Amino acid sequence: MLNKSEFEVLRFLCENCESTTQRLIAEETKLSLGAVNKIIAKLKKEGFITDNYIVTQSGIDVMAPYKVKNAIILAAGMSSRFIPVSYEIPKGLISVKGDIMIERIIEQLKAVGIQEIVIVIGYKMEKFFYLRDKYNVKLVVNNEFASKNTHSSVYVARDYLSNTYICCSDNYYPKNMFHRYEYRAFYCSVYIPGISYVERAFQFDNNGLIYDTNKPSNNQWVMYGHAYFDTNFTNAFKPILEDYFGRPGIEYMYWETIYAENVKQLPMWIRQCSNTEILEFDSMEELKQFDRNYIYNNKVKVFENICKVLHCDISDIEDIETIKKGLNNQSFKFICKGDSYIYRHPGANASSVIDRHKEALSLKAAKELNVDDSFVYIDENEGWKISKFISTTEIFDFHNEKHIELLANSLKKLHSSNVSVGFGFNYQKEAEKIIDIEKHLDSIEYNKSLLEKKRMLPIFDYLSKDKWQVSLCHNDIYEPNLLVSNDGLCLIDWEFAGDADIGFDICKLFSVINPPYDEIDKWVYPYFERAITEDEQLHLIACAAVIYYYWFVWGGFAEKNNEGVSAYLLEWYDKMNEYRDLALKLIKEKTFKEEQ
Repeated sequence: MLNKSEFEVLRFLCENCESTTQRLIAEETKLSLGAVNKIIAKLKKEGFITDNYIVTQSGIDVMAPYKVKNAIILAAGMSSRFIPVSYEIPKGLISVKGDIMIERIIEQLKAVGIQEIVIVIGYKMEKFFYLRDKYNVKLVVNNEFASKNTHSSVYVARDYLSNTYICCSDNYYPKNMFHRYEYRAFYCSVYIPGISYVERAFQFDNNGLIYDTNKPSNNQWVMYGHAYFDTNFTNAFKPILEDYFGRPGIEYMYWETIYAENVKQLPMWIRQCSNTEILEFDSMEELKQFDRNYIYNNKVKVFENICKVLHCDISDIEDIETIKKGLNNQSFKFICKGDSYIYRHPGANASSVIDRHKEALSLKAAKELNVDDSFVYIDENEGWKISKFISTTEIFDFHNEKHIELLANSLKKLHSSNVSVGFGFNYQKEAEKIIDIEKHLDSIEYNKSLLEKKRMLPIFDYLSKDKWQVSLCHNDIYEPNLLVSNDGLCLIDWEFAGDADIGFDICKLFSVINPPYDEIDKWVYPYFERAITEDEQLHLIACAAVIYYYWFVWGGFAEKNNEGVSAYLLEWYDKMNEYRDLALKLIKEKTFKEEQ
């Protein structure tokens, strides 16, 4: 076995076959000239090198246990911090200063003799397929990339773990930092001054052995760049990873978090690097600072769309900021020529549930009626949309009477126009579509939905006979779609809009807060500007029952597809039952009176 200094010298000689000097060896290994002189003498004596520093077969044999077997490159993630480029290009495939990032890493690995390269793919995986032909890499699919973090990517590639580099596809190395041989397990690290709530810091002894980690970091050396698993580390880490995998509550864990929780069982050393040796671009702005031409070199259609609509140059698009992903879309905010906008990018499954032509008609009508002043442009074929950014001064609150009045005024403006977009939205039929899908996927959920549908039938029948005005309705009124700005309200997101019974919009004035029966009149007064009749009240309560029935059916189905709506299911179930029971009671009383 070699000690670390002997290894460093012998590795340098293995990687530098041309003539060298002890002074050059000292400079590259950061050892003293005296230490190098002693090590060279020992290596010669052991027969590992010749007098002119050529590594012998014995030297190659003694280095064999340290040889890097392969590299695993993690490239499955969605790269949400690189929106909007990542809508079209996975982060690892972004061109930086003329090089595709993942290709640069592959070429650096191959340059030092590492031939087995495994790439874990997930998001937009088909865009990575060409790498197999170009570089003879292995591709491993992480099917859970959207719901689990990097621990799942290491897990699906666990059978390749040995003497292995673990790399991220979005790291950029100005100079090649990889080697054919590594002495022991390590994690690269750079020093971060001040407090960082993002980075995890190392605590290590005088020999560089990591004995603990902490987050946030505070003037410390932090995890940064690639790691290396030697066989000893792999043999200890792999069973721990397998034990963790599938546990509830660890979905969003990085593999590094699992390591940190078991650091004392997993010997790993710190490899201290300068912040110029490894570059991590955590945002578009960071990449822009390093490569101002990246936006031109990566042909991103999103930028072309913005330039076409706003008549600007790509360089005018600044301060891109990701907005939380919705159920059907992703969006980001940006500034162009001093004005703020929102770009809406349709999700992968949006086209199957949203008719963009119908949405466009609704948006244009809402714009003309001054109900939605944010609308700028929508592409009816592809579904992307540009809107003005509305700076909210208050968060809409259904308990706030002032806000209810603003909403009531917007609905009156919408409904009183008698605008028709030529197509309808029917909660009952939309629910039945979902139930029909459940029939083939989940018999338990299907039978439960059928039961709820049966209990709703008298209400469907009542509403079909109780003819109310049909007009363009929003049909998706909830807090995120209601933007309060000073004394005005902007009603956004018209994906579910269509001609409908106006009662479905109006009932949201009270149904969100579930007021006592005798207070409903108070919450709808701003809309009617009078006390409503018993028949009107019954109609609105029936509409509320239908709305929450739909959301309950939709929620049960969505939860099966991991849409993350479980927090709302009980609320929708309770509201469905409360308004349905009340509506059925009132319908029964009305029928009794009419028969007298």
